Amino acid sequence: MKFLDWLGHKCIELFFYTIDLTCFLIQACSIWQPHRNVFNRAVYSVFLDQLILTGIHATAIISFLAMFAGIAIASQLVFIMASVTGANDLINMLARLILSEMGPLVTGFVMIGRSCSAIVVELGHTKIRGEIASLEYLGIDVNDYFVIPRILSMLISQVILALCFSAVMLFFGMLFSSLIYDLPAQKSLEELLSLVSTGSLFSFMLKNCLFGIIIGTVACFHGLSVKNSPTQVSKQMQKSIVMSIVFLLVTDGYFIIFTL
Repeated sequence: MKFLDWLGHKCIELFFYTIDLTCFLIQACSIWQPHRNVFNRAVYSVFLDQLILTGIHATAIISFLAMFAGIAIASQLVFIMASVTGANDLINMLARLILSEMGPLVTGFVMIGRSCSAIVVELGHTKIRGEIASLEYLGIDVNDYFVIPRILSMLISQVILALCFSAVMLFFGMLFSSLIYDLPAQKSLEELLSLVSTGSLFSFMLKNCLFGIIIGTVACFHGLSVKNSPTQVSKQMQKSIVMSIVFLLVTDGYFIIFTL
């Protein structure tokens, strides 16, 4: 009974947390009105800084992970295909695995560990120092200056880095499999391009957009939830990482169920 009580309590907490997070996102997006100058110079500068930090600076680690992941995944698939069906389905399985799962999820986890925690720490210390309250006294909207640029930069970074990860991983995976099976590179590329349909590309882009919005929203929500104590920063950072992973896995599970 204690376990059921604990489980029910956690489910209720997650339900209200989801409502609070959704309201936070809706309130932040409500500033997108025709009479608001969202892309003023200050906000645009913050957006570019966040895009550089979350996207450009993460390109090297994403490419490095994609290169070794492509070789590792391809080597396992080569062994399986050689034992079961042969090389005909190798490119199909490699493309589906990378585009559907590996690209978005690995990129999302990198963004959570690297950028989500950084945003929480940055916003948390900014709030503790009283800078956010000072800006509010000056009439500067917190959502306009802090939240929206970070969510947008996270969304764009997630999409671009997932594309980069998938492209590099597919390249090295196909290269490795071509060397093992002695398949022509042109034939492998043509087979790969024939597998990329409009529906799969749309699903890939939609999943990464949702991942970026989730990570950015959770990071800003917990960063602005920090109180006046510095110990709150580490607590909110841990919560943001855990909740981002939970929502990413739930979202990915939804796509798996409805795209099978």
